[in-house]
Amino acid sequence: MNAKESLIPRRRSLLQECLRVMRARLQQGEWTDFLPGERVLAETLQVGRDTIRLTLAELTAEGWLAPVRGGKRRSILRRKMTRRPLLPTSWRIGMLSPYQLERMSQTMLSEVDHVRSLIAQRGGFLELHVPPWYDSRNPERRLQKLIEANSYDAWILHRSSAAIQKFFQQSRIPCLLRGHPHSGVDLPHIDYDWRAIARHAMGELWRKGHRSIGILLPDDRLRGNMAALEGARSFGENDVILQEIWENGTTDGLLQSVQFAISQGPSPTAFIALRPRQVLSLVSWLGSCGHPVPQHFSLISLAEEPFFEFIVPKVSTYHVEPSSFARKVVRHLELLVEGQIGDHGSLLLMPDFLAGASVGKIPC
Repeated sequence: MNAKESLIPRRRSLLQECLRVMRARLQQGEWTDFLPGERVLAETLQVGRDTIRLTLAELTAEGWLAPVRGGKRRSILRRKMTRRPLLPTSWRIGMLSPYQLERMSQTMLSEVDHVRSLIAQRGGFLELHVPPWYDSRNPERRLQKLIEANSYDAWILHRSSAAIQKFFQQSRIPCLLRGHPHSGVDLPHIDYDWRAIARHAMGELWRKGHRSIGILLPDDRLRGNMAALEGARSFGENDVILQEIWENGTTDGLLQSVQFAISQGPSPTAFIALRPRQVLSLVSWLGSCGHPVPQHFSLISLAEEPFFEFIVPKVSTYHVEPSSFARKVVRHLELLVEGQIGDHGSLLLMPDFLAGASVGKIPC
């Protein structure tokens, strides 16, 4: 399968991918007598039940499954499996995330799409799990049940809490953090170098004359956000005032926090956004208040999204190709599965800075 083909948005590709994964799991003998129910399969493969029904109908026509009878679970015709050549050893990768695919950012969704495609080229598959208890304070017992119910070569942990990371570390379960490790955690990880990015953004604004800079901080305490804050704080010029503007993840909460910061002295003349949603809210709100970017306030976003191309003025931001990042993720998984992670256990990437029109000189 071509890595450039989308495995997620297009229904036709999604059905073919679902068929490939189901055939692989049947060949590997994951299920013996009966398949799980349609709802469980849909949640496991992250597809709709209509896609599952079409997949089961095709597998029945191919002789993998017995015809459904009276609403009972579908039985597996193991005698048919012996007539088919087994696939070579393939990767089985699980991914834990707090977000369903439709709630992920476009950049992250594109990355997952590319990772799936690259794993598929190796004869394997990636399955996403979004348990409702993902952010709970004590997830250990339910994590253990989830891991016992799914036999994977390795896991990808996306936006994971300290409790989840510590569980995987103590259990010695092969995993790759898609993000920064929390304090006291030493696990293989890959992410952007948020500390270096934030420090670079501070320098860009300082060179334009800005001496009071606000950094917009989501109150989720993710380690990557804290690394960005550390990077901004470490900027070495003594004449800079850094204002930490915490917000609760809602548009109203963000704007209230920004308005409060502006009303206090000294008011920020520039902002550093950690989340793309902050950019959209801030640019539109400042413009509606008669304080357009960059004439009255400057703005740099540490994270990029495709919708930035529709924002006027063009936003200054940082860019890494999702396909390139995905290749590095899969390479890390390869080392992890082969037990060769060694010195390659962590990788923090510095994206390219894309200068836009959202940064201007300090207003007189």
